[in-house]
Amino acid sequence: MAYKKENDTSFTLGAFPTMELLRKKPEKVKKIYLHKDLTKSEDIEKIINLAQKYNIVCETNSHLIENISKKDNVYIVAEFEKYIDKIDKNNQIVLYNPSDMGNVGTIFRTALGFGFKNIIMIAPCVDYFNPKVIRASMGAVFSLNVVVYDSFEKYVADFPKIDKYLFMLDGNNILQELNVPSTTFALVFGNEASGLPADIKKYGTPVFIRHSNEIDSLNLAISASIAMFKFSK
Repeated sequence: MAYKKENDTSFTLGAFPTMELLRKKPEKVKKIYLHKDLTKSEDIEKIINLAQKYNIVCETNSHLIENISKKDNVYIVAEFEKYIDKIDKNNQIVLYNPSDMGNVGTIFRTALGFGFKNIIMIAPCVDYFNPKVIRASMGAVFSLNVVVYDSFEKYVADFPKIDKYLFMLDGNNILQELNVPSTTFALVFGNEASGLPADIKKYGTPVFIRHSNEIDSLNLAISASIAMFKFSK
């Protein structure tokens, strides 16, 4: 069994994401798989106890784990049903066409750390249920509200009044000089390679993170982290 985007289920890879899934969405868990070489630890015992509490079957299946993870250091996997989230009325992180699973997972984890629980993704984008994204997020995805829109225009139509801060290399507002708004806002970040398209400037406030001329730009996950730190103050 290998993960496919079109499947109705996905998988956690490793103990920590599995624990987060059991803590946040136990009703979605179908089964937990254990590797024959798994070493029992306090964390593993907690996972097995939670599985028993929620009547979730634990099965030894090394071949399945190796087929899904493609790595040597994964010894526990949970299979769960995919689900649909809803965005609430709080602040948002918007990712426009993100294409790197590691970046997206890191942003998810950082967003949760700074109190941002609403994540909007504009397609085409990374499949956020991919086990690699889930692992990069360390299971943070299970504590977030993640919704994918077909276009930025459809997103704007649903949230026309929220203040949008568009992070762009040619933004004419310097992040370090901005005042954090008291109203609900969205921080919008573009694709790793191409950034945000120029024609969406009309939808919000273009922002630039000032840095030295020794580099041409910042990594997406780093930019998002800096912005979230600033706007969480």
